[in-house]
Amino acid sequence: MEKNYLFAYGFLKTEFHGNLKTKTPAIDGHLFGEGFYTGRIYQVDAYPGVIYDPSLSPHVKGEIFLLNNPDRTLSILDKYEHAKPLITSDPDYERVLRPIHTASGIIECWVYEYLLPIDPGTELLKGEFKPHTFG
Repeated sequence: MEKNYLFAYGFLKTEFHGNLKTKTPAIDGHLFGEGFYTGRIYQVDAYPGVIYDPSLSPHVKGEIFLLNNPDRTLSILDKYEHAKPLITSDPDYERVLRPIHTASGIIECWVYEYLLPIDPGTELLKGEFKPHTFG
């Protein structure tokens, strides 16, 4: 079965779609609900990055989208996120399938995980990205 879900924890969240500052593309799909990712979230720059850590409890809060046209939408988002598998030369992120915890169970979702070195001191301990300058 094709995986049609996306977990958004940063600028891919609904509030940024069409934002001129973030240049976030609209997602061809609908908001399915809220979910939690197992790992850590960091303030990388003006944007966040997550790193998977199966030893942790689901902590990182985000939105789940059910995608209408996954191949087309994910290609657009791979370019926006400068992510593998589309970007092969020095990508910032990699799009991978991960279990996302929801109120009704676990759903496998595409997630953009950060690949570059991070400063452990930039971890967002509350598990949620809340930008102050792009709202």
